[in-house]
Amino acid sequence: MEEEVPSELREKIQKNVDKIFDKWLHKAAKSESIEGIIKSLMVEKIMNVLGAVMKRTVVRKVAKRAVRKAVDKYWEKNQTSILEKIKDL
Repeated sequence: MEEEVPSELREKIQKNVDKIFDKWLHKAAKSESIEGIIKSLMVEKIMNVLGAVMKRTVVRKVAKRAVRKAVDKYWEKNQTSILEKIKDL
């Protein structure tokens, strides 16, 4: 059974979503390419998944560099298909 979300919580969620989208649009408008934004989102998502496994800060920094390189390689290999999918959105 699904419970109703309290109005206070719903307002906080909406406020935070608005704030995040405003920041994202501002960042996109500042000459950063859509490609850069997508890559950074991919890196952050991967790091969030890996974050529970990594406890030390040094390991996280090294892992983040490795993830960035892997995302860049993946992007280069699949750039045309990724851009086609983005156009379809």
